[in-house]
Amino acid sequence: MDAIRIEGVEVTDNNIISIRIRINYAMRYDGLQVNTHVYDAKGMVRFTEVNGKQVSMYRLFISKDEVEKSNGTLIIKAIVEGKDVQRVRIRASIIQEHKEVEYDEIAMSIR
Repeated sequence: MDAIRIEGVEVTDNNIISIRIRINYAMRYDGLQVNTHVYDAKGMVRFTEVNGKQVSMYRLFISKDEVEKSNGTLIIKAIVEGKDVQRVRIRASIIQEHKEVEYDEIAMSIR
């Protein structure tokens, strides 16, 4: 099994993205960082929920303690802000001492 995997991404009609991330990393790390990139449009992706807990961030960091509380499975919800957004890249990275040690990413169409 991969150390980190974006297992599923779903997009609703009102531009809400649901992301499922699985982490199975046995070595030392500080947390998980999730970033997005909007292709060819003026728009952003704002994270709104992590495992049912409300957040409002454009760049998401989840501590190792929170990852372990969720048994390595995170359900993240986000909303696409911008009218012309058609493609988005999502990148989830395991971070140790300000460095990326493992990652997974996916590019997807919104419309």
